[in-house]
Amino acid sequence: MKGWSALGAPRRWSALVALAWLAGGLAWLGWPVWDSVGVPSREQVRLEAPWVLAAQTAGLVLLAVTMWREGGRQTKPLASVVCLVVADCVLRALLTPGTGGVEVVHALPLLAGAGLGLAGGVLTGASAALVSTMLLATPAETLPAQCLVWAVVAALGSALRWVPTLAAWLAAIPLAVGVGITSGVLLNLIGWAQDAGTTTDHFAPGLPPGEVLARLWAYTVETSLAYDTIRGLTTALLVATLGLPVLRLLRGPALHGSTTRRSMTDDDLAAAVRRREDSSAIARLWASVPSEQEKQ
Repeated sequence: MKGWSALGAPRRWSALVALAWLAGGLAWLGWPVWDSVGVPSREQVRLEAPWVLAAQTAGLVLLAVTMWREGGRQTKPLASVVCLVVADCVLRALLTPGTGGVEVVHALPLLAGAGLGLAGGVLTGASAALVSTMLLATPAETLPAQCLVWAVVAALGSALRWVPTLAAWLAAIPLAVGVGITSGVLLNLIGWAQDAGTTTDHFAPGLPPGEVLARLWAYTVETSLAYDTIRGLTTALLVATLGLPVLRLLRGPALHGSTTRRSMTDDDLAAAVRRREDSSAIARLWASVPSEQEKQ
């Protein structure tokens, strides 16, 4: 029975891959926070960016393959991700002027996390940032950080994965505002540590992490908080408008897939029980047949 119990508890390797992807990216982006002495120069960041992006892309491929294997080697688990990435590219092309903080591209990654979970959300957010930048903008050394930030948005949305759909939609609206501010703080880590300054909102090497974070927040309040808030409000507006039907569409296939997996597991267990019963019956049959010596 010990061996049978593992059949009903499939391991979610995709969530572990997504967590590892996020941890690696945050460790790289948060370098000024945890090691303010060894922060690389602007030129080093520019040279390292292609390698970081290559590592991120390889991690996304691994995440997609892991989701494909967990979905029974079917493309259905990835179909929603592809549709969301395409839709986000369209939103970035048509509804994101890029001025005044008016942006809506974080709405779909947030909903992807709430509808598909951590793995699907991270794959959607990072892939949407990567693909839309390649198609609509000029890739720069900031692209790895943008991929990470969009994935973090999706990861925050995944906290609502098991909340009922209506409640998740309502909770996602204020969460979108917070996501706008959080993404602004993370994006400010790009280049902030390389800008020299003497005021209390500039980066200074050798400071403890708490002081670095305090200066980063002061810098955000001084430079981008208004834009970040507008980004959060426009994201919340799109979530309020389209969030409920999108969540219902995303959660429908996901729940159907989980039901299919569970029924297949029950069938496998039932077949295993029948085979064991047949084996026991055959063993009893052989035990009941008298040997040649007993016949004599």
